[in-house]
Amino acid sequence: MNNEETSLKIYQDLKKDYEGVEKILMEDETVFCIYADDDTLWRIFEDIENGVTSIEFNAGKNEAHYLRVTP
Repeated sequence: MNNEETSLKIYQDLKKDYEGVEKILMEDETVFCIYADDDTLWRIFEDIENGVTSIEFNAGKNEAHYLRVTP
């Protein structure tokens, strides 16, 4: 699967459980960013934090808010 197909698959999977997911962007073959409203990002963070290698919450002022996930 290429990055576009992978991001679409992740988006579709997350959208089933988290309505607020806006988009998924792949940084490389394994690292991806989840863009959503803050409430949705926190729910996702709490649900997956123990099942991934790394998860970072980017919520800087005047920046897009997203989770950067390394499975």
